[in-house]
Amino acid sequence: ACAICLGWFLHDIKVCTSSTLWDGSEALSKCSVDSRIINQKGTILCFDWQCPNGCESLSHSSKHECSGCGSKSHGAQSCPRGLKD
Repeated sequence: ACAICLGWFLHDIKVCTSSTLWDGSEALSKCSVDSRIINQKGTILCFDWQCPNGCESLSHSSKHECSGCGSKSHGAQSCPRGLKD
């Protein structure tokens, strides 16, 4: 799923400009000009954390936040708000 809109639509995740999730509700994150995922507070989120295998790095755990719902327990691919395949 796209880490921004949580949809399974064919598009480049690094340039997704959607301000809403696949279901029309407000998106909590967006892509920055340099293709980074940022939350509503302006914090850059870990891209790997949003991937199916997550991120094992302990050096930036503050960036381990789901881009879809803000949870620290999972990334976008496991987000309950995501479009089910």
